[in-house]
Order: sequence, then C-alpha cells, then structure tokens
Amino acid sequence: MITVKVPATSANCSVGFDTLGLALNWYSSITFEKSDELLISGCPREYATADNLVWTSFVFACHKCGKPVPNVHIDIQSDIPFARGLGSSSQCVVAGILGANAIAELEMDHDQLLACAVEIEGHPDNVAPALNGALSVTVEGTRSLIGVNLGANGWKALVVIPPYEVSTPMARKALPEEIPLHNAAMQAGRAMLFEYAWTHKDETLLFEACHDLLHEPSRSKLIAHYPAMQEIAARNSVPFWISGSGSTMLFVSQNKDTLQALKEEIKNAHPELDVRLSEVSEHGAEVIHG
Repeated sequence: MITVKVPATSANCSVGFDTLGLALNWYSSITFEKSDELLISGCPREYATADNLVWTSFVFACHKCGKPVPNVHIDIQSDIPFARGLGSSSQCVVAGILGANAIAELEMDHDQLLACAVEIEGHPDNVAPALNGALSVTVEGTRSLIGVNLGANGWKALVVIPPYEVSTPMARKALPEEIPLHNAAMQAGRAMLFEYAWTHKDETLLFEACHDLLHEPSRSKLIAHYPAMQEIAARNSVPFWISGSGSTMLFVSQNKDTLQALKEEIKNAHPELDVRLSEVSEHGAEVIHG
C-alpha cells in the first residue's frame, strides 16, 4: 500500500496566468492498494466510478509507459473543496500518476511525471506546485517544459472560500479574446516585479505587482464577494488575487498577524465565507510506502 499526499494549490497568482502557481500547507491524502477489482472509497458515491480523475490519471500513466494497469483500491481523503480554484482536479491528477508510478513500477522521473500531469491537466500552473511545492513558474520551452521553483520564502496565505463554485469552463469563457499591446507590456513588467518581490520578501512591491490585466477583470465579475475582498486588500496594502479560476481568493503576507486581523474582519462582515489561515508549503506531493 502507498499513500500520496498532495497539497492544495493556487494557480495564476495574479499576473502569472497559466504559468504561476503555489502550494499551500493543506493536503489531500490518497491511498492505493492492489485489489482484485477497482474500488474507490472516501469520496461522494457519484465520483466513485471508473471515470474518477484519480483512476483515469492512474490508467493514463500506465498506458503512456506501456505497462499493464493493475486493479487497485483507491481511498480519497480530502476536505479541499471542489471547483473553488484550489487545484482539486490537479491533486487527483498528480495523485493518480504518482500512485501508478509506485504501484505499477513505471519508473518515471520528475520531468516525465510533470509532462504527464500537464498532458492530462492541459496547463502547468496547478500541477507544477502540486508536484514541487512552493511557488513554481512553468512554461513551454522550445523542446520541453521549463520549470523554476521560486521557494516559499516565508509567505503566509489567507484563503477565502465563497459558498459557490466557478467552473473552469465558465471562467475560460469569460476571458477576452484579445488584449491591448499596452496591457501586455504592463503585464510582463508586473510579472517580473512579482518574481523579484516574492524572492526578496518585499510585500510592498508584491502588492504593486498584483494588478492583473489578463483574466481577473473578467473573472472577478463571476465572484460576488470579489469587490469587498479587493477593497480590503487595497485598504490594507496586502497582495491579493483570485485563486485559479475562482471562486476562492487569496491574500498573502509575510506577517501572520496581518492575515489574522484580516481573517477576523472578513468573518465579522461575511460569516458565510470559509476563511482559513495557511502557509505556502515548501513541499509538494509525497509518496509514502506502507
């Protein structure tokens, strides 16, 4: 038996659309054990079928390596909400691939695991931090994926989860088909400032960098609580963005007390929101044997 622990993730990270993602210290735990037949437990019954994403990713990895697919019992233990922008699908993908790599002895190395996960997921900004931990920037190079880990650097997070979903297809549909050249130039500059501010622990500069022009202006309209959270971020000069495609939103700071104060303010004003303190995790997915 093996257990795969996979962190929740926050993708896009403001100005890092489809390329930048971070891991949170909030983990799902998925166990795999060889079985006479496919069994899936721990999740809602409607997901305990042969099209479960953990299982289909497991099968995909085996087929990619030309290995037979063993029957397994998969037990999924997670309180990370589905379709809220916290990488729930990427956790399933990464767990399935790592489970197959261990149980079916696929012998994929890190680069092959990442490429396989991106092939299933479609883009790397969730699967890369799920595998690597910390803040990851991943882009397609001329020959293969290029990934750089920018570290956790002591950053803390306040995770704000509304009681409604924003589906990825809906969020994709909201994106503009074209952007002005000026906006593209501003976005590139802010992305560079983001990387510098993150690695140098400069919260003031990170706050200035976190003003996205590609996806948040459109996606924010799908999140009823976004204007109130953005106002809180602006008033306190705290870096803030939509996590993934939403509906979750993220505040980040070097100071836990700052985030604790924001948590209390948000909970008092909006008791319907799930608000959690977390940290950016240095660690990505872990495979535990036995």
